[in-house]
Amino acid sequence: MQQMFDARCSAQMYAIQGRYFPFPDLTGVLCPHCQSDLLRKHGFYARYLILLHFAGTILIRRYICKECGHTVSLLPSFAHPGRAYGIEPIICVLTIFYADEKCVSETCASSVCSRQLLRWFRLRLKQNLNLLLMELIAVCSLRAPPAGEVGAKKRAGQFFECIRSLNAEDISLKIFERTRKSYLSPLSD
Repeated sequence: MQQMFDARCSAQMYAIQGRYFPFPDLTGVLCPHCQSDLLRKHGFYARYLILLHFAGTILIRRYICKECGHTVSLLPSFAHPGRAYGIEPIICVLTIFYADEKCVSETCASSVCSRQLLRWFRLRLKQNLNLLLMELIAVCSLRAPPAGEVGAKKRAGQFFECIRSLNAEDISLKIFERTRKSYLSPLSD
């Protein structure tokens, strides 16, 4: 299980501090899986992260429940669960495509993103779009868009237009805390 936290620093500073980063302490917290034992520190694992101004390896703090054997990993808010690409480049690419209404070729040229990666981002976003819009409205106290027949591309454009004026990392963290889903998480997980 992954749990996101606000790192309150850049990915560069996070990577430099490595094991010495002041991670949130989950020792003494009940296991979210079995609720019968307290979590204990269980080391780190390395993962590769790609952001707009950073590409490199970062360390992820792990905790384990001795009772059930499940682990909990602390993921910094600028990373995306299960993806090498962080929140920043994903939002950037999808904002160019949806909010700026660029075609696939223009989006790929201006964001250094492959057509395949853009297609994958779009397919995953499409699965979560209604949930994301509802959570964005709830988290940011926004007014719901007017009801009517609006296509998925137009709804996605509305979503990314709202995100553009806000801090995408903060919004991602708040949505994850409320739903345990990220922008591109499959709904069946």
